[in-house]
Amino acid sequence: MKFIHITDVHLVGDKGALNGLVPFVHLDACLNDVVQWHRDASFCVISGDLAEFAETNAYQALKMRLSSFPLPCFLMIGNHDNRTVFQSVFPKHPKDSNGYIQHRFEKNGCVFLFLDTKKEGRGVHEGQLCADRLDWLKQQLIQAKDKPTFLFLHHPPFNIGVPYVDNIRLQEVEEFAAALKHGQNIRHVFYGHVHRMTYVNWRGVPFTSLPSLNHQIPLNAASVQGEFCDEPAAYGVVQIEDDQLTVHFNTFLQRNSLHQT
Repeated sequence: MKFIHITDVHLVGDKGALNGLVPFVHLDACLNDVVQWHRDASFCVISGDLAEFAETNAYQALKMRLSSFPLPCFLMIGNHDNRTVFQSVFPKHPKDSNGYIQHRFEKNGCVFLFLDTKKEGRGVHEGQLCADRLDWLKQQLIQAKDKPTFLFLHHPPFNIGVPYVDNIRLQEVEEFAAALKHGQNIRHVFYGHVHRMTYVNWRGVPFTSLPSLNHQIPLNAASVQGEFCDEPAAYGVVQIEDDQLTVHFNTFLQRNSLHQT
């Protein structure tokens, strides 16, 4: 089975620019690349920070584009999103009984859990998994039993050595770690938020993240002027087999032929 992972789109209005780039241009190029080369994937997930300023028209423009996208697409929210505004545009998107944008999806004997780590408050960027959301996660992991289980969240529960994002990681670290112990067969966790390609093995559980579709955060802040850089955007092509999981980081904007000499 194959699925597509996209994260940190940061859309502005219906065609606005951000940090010298136009997020919708990158999103359109990404979706077109998926359609051309990976339309056999089972689904696509966009793991948060859908819109930079949580504008209604940004979500509406995203909805319009996804209406013609051939893959089922599961959306998650991040620190830049607004849960209420998102739900006003995507009222039919799955959510839990408490109204959080999190749900379970099962396919080919595998369980996929999409979590809502958005913390409410103006200008609040750290992540949160409150008692209700943690209880939902525990119950889903218990129900999954020994089925291969894959988790998605926006905020990671650990530091990656980049202070810019380490200061706004998930806050309920030990509570999240305790919840994971209810899983019998957690194969992998996918996350966003850090605007970088990373692999982390945290307390015995493997995690991977992707770059943003728009702007990246440098590993060393002093290596560039300003907060962000133009390292390549990428989406993930994830292949699941019985005895293997492969994550391809597909830098779709920088794929040009080389001519032999």
